[in-house]
Amino acid sequence: MLAVVNGSGLVVSIGMVLFAMYIIKYACDSFEGACDYLGREVYHMQPGIRGATLEAIASSLPELFTTLFLLFIFDDVGGFAAGVATCAGSAVFNAVIIPAVCILAVTLKGVNGQKVERLELKLSTIVRDGSFFILAELCLIYFLGTGALMWWMGITLMLLYGVYFAILMRGIGSVEEGDSEEDDEDNDEDARGFIGSLLTFDFHQLIYKGREFTAGSAWVVLICATATIAAACYLLSESVILSAESLHVKPYFTAVIFGAATSVPDTFLSYKDAMKVDYDDAVANAIGSNIFDICVALGFPLALYSGLEVLQGGAGIIVLENNGPGGVQDLRIALMILSVVIVGMFVAAPKKKEEEGTLLLIGNGHGFGLIGLYVVWTAFVVYQVMN
Repeated sequence: MLAVVNGSGLVVSIGMVLFAMYIIKYACDSFEGACDYLGREVYHMQPGIRGATLEAIASSLPELFTTLFLLFIFDDVGGFAAGVATCAGSAVFNAVIIPAVCILAVTLKGVNGQKVERLELKLSTIVRDGSFFILAELCLIYFLGTGALMWWMGITLMLLYGVYFAILMRGIGSVEEGDSEEDDEDNDEDARGFIGSLLTFDFHQLIYKGREFTAGSAWVVLICATATIAAACYLLSESVILSAESLHVKPYFTAVIFGAATSVPDTFLSYKDAMKVDYDDAVANAIGSNIFDICVALGFPLALYSGLEVLQGGAGIIVLENNGPGGVQDLRIALMILSVVIVGMFVAAPKKKEEEGTLLLIGNGHGFGLIGLYVVWTAFVVYQVMN
């Protein structure tokens, strides 16, 4: 296999991924500040709600854009299979690496100079988000098992997200006092020069000279950052196709690996939340992003593509290739098993009762255990590629 690998094409595709990650990383900083302001000051969201809504949706837009590019620009069937794999790679990274990074950063590095033995997470947050994540996985596995995807399946996935979003919206309007201090600290950062702001995609500084956020300016910054991330996702889509051609494998295999690059915003947002002791938001962002990936990042392109075909007199059906053993369906089933194990690891953690409900006590053992699961997942993907 190594003898037929196009080395130059692979190097170029890796370079494109790294450049896209650079863009996404800094654009992420812009919408992190905007999301934080909107969640705390405008919509007054409870801890765990902001991470699962504003942060999860904004940071999951790379998966949506990548799937749209792969489906509409590069190839129909093969593109959608690669989109499924992109979301699979991102979902595993979100569910395993992001919580592990947050747990180990807090327990090993500490917060504000103080050592933290264990994170305290609300059991209700894990049960709520974990249940919807597993339910979304089951729906997608069933749809993929039919071998033919239709527009109503995409609508069903989006409706499922609508139910999840409606439940989350019940947490608006109950934010605790004092949360706004975080934003004051962020707004006191030294202003960067024009070139520095341009190179780091600091839209708050470029457009508003670093002035305090308003609801309108926060949304403008969020939209600009999202558009920048969309451009980076086009590069990711190109890299998926180019690397697949270089390795002589199907695009959905390389999408599993490079798809993790779309999780860069989630990683930085969750890490910052963890350092602010917003542990519920840190985990809710990771799991909520996965729910968005399945229900919207896959559901919307499926409904749009198939629906347009129906309006044009076509069948509106996407017949998936590579849906048998070793194909897309195997990836989703493996992810389903991994998801159940991860949720089980959290729910089985030691607990304590507080006025706000039952809290899970998460230590660094959970962080190392999650990293071990990612090693197993990587070995599974490599085995699939080699065969």
